Amino acid sequence: MSKFAHAVLLLVLAGVFAAGGCSQEKPAPKIPLTEAQKKFEKKCRDEFDMHVKTRMVGHTLYIYLPTQEPIFDYEAQKANSADANKKPSKFAVQFADGSYKAGRFLFEYDIVPRTKAKKEDYGYNSSYTDSYVKQQNNLYTAISDVFFNVEVKEASTQPLFFVIIITDIKKGIEMRATLYLEDFKRYMTGDLPYEEYMKRFLADTKGGQDFIGDETGTHITYTNVEMPDFLAKQIVNRINFKFQHSDFEPPNDFDNTIVGIIADTLRYYDFKDFTTVQLNNLRPLSPPRQNVKYIFEKNQLESFSEDVDEERTKPQGKLIRIRFDKGNVKLMPEEKPAAQTDAKEKTTEPAN
Repeated sequence: MSKFAHAVLLLVLAGVFAAGGCSQEKPAPKIPLTEAQKKFEKKCRDEFDMHVKTRMVGHTLYIYLPTQEPIFDYEAQKANSADANKKPSKFAVQFADGSYKAGRFLFEYDIVPRTKAKKEDYGYNSSYTDSYVKQQNNLYTAISDVFFNVEVKEASTQPLFFVIIITDIKKGIEMRATLYLEDFKRYMTGDLPYEEYMKRFLADTKGGQDFIGDETGTHITYTNVEMPDFLAKQIVNRINFKFQHSDFEPPNDFDNTIVGIIADTLRYYDFKDFTTVQLNNLRPLSPPRQNVKYIFEKNQLESFSEDVDEERTKPQGKLIRIRFDKGNVKLMPEEKPAAQTDAKEKTTEPAN
């Protein structure tokens, strides 16, 4: 089963220390639930016997489901499974991360050629348990039944993002997923293919001693999911997929591919609230083989789109470490600054 996962979440509040050194728990303040939240919790409880807890933070709804059932198990690998027949990827992603701050996206990556692959097939895979798959499917059913048809009067409280956390409170393992409601609607109605939706779906597995026995989700930190942060993480998701799971492998000069992934993702969501995108290739494959940075202004990304229309014009303006060759954009790190440079072009030295 794919590592792109599904998960759920919820509520917390810690005790405070009273004067004199004695600890005393104070009841958490009641946070009013929207009608949609109430319907969702009731549906999970009455139809699926799942006692979820929800909490709204900004435009993000957290859903927490504690369970006594395990999330992972092992099973024998099927003879004709995709995993059994898939050849190793050309590259290995050692590190990839993305962030957004003050209108600027930053992506850092360390991608190397895969020099050796496992020869022996041990004949088994880790997989999700049937109980976990059933719980996650029930949660998605409840989300679609309740939140796809929120009444107009509640539209202002409609979540844009869902953070879903399912926690095995016996073993201290949890699956966490973040999804954008509009993406989920499009997937459920057949407008988004499964593979594309999985690139948009953020999943994470965590473990912790404080997860054990946590019936209410006190270990969770609640923060509102903002669109640029969601997109930064999704782009990292897409980079990992492209370099390690895609049937269409990128070329050795893959910086162009990464810029294309960024340009396409921002265009899919029509996100324009940024000024620049910076790439930090921590280990380029071509000389000088040291940390190389690229900086793109917003209007320069369009020409890197992997599915760019032929009629689209090439960007104009300053571009750090970019060469224009007969109208085509090409990433060309310079070994040293030239004595004379074109007025439309600016270069920087590789970072040490």
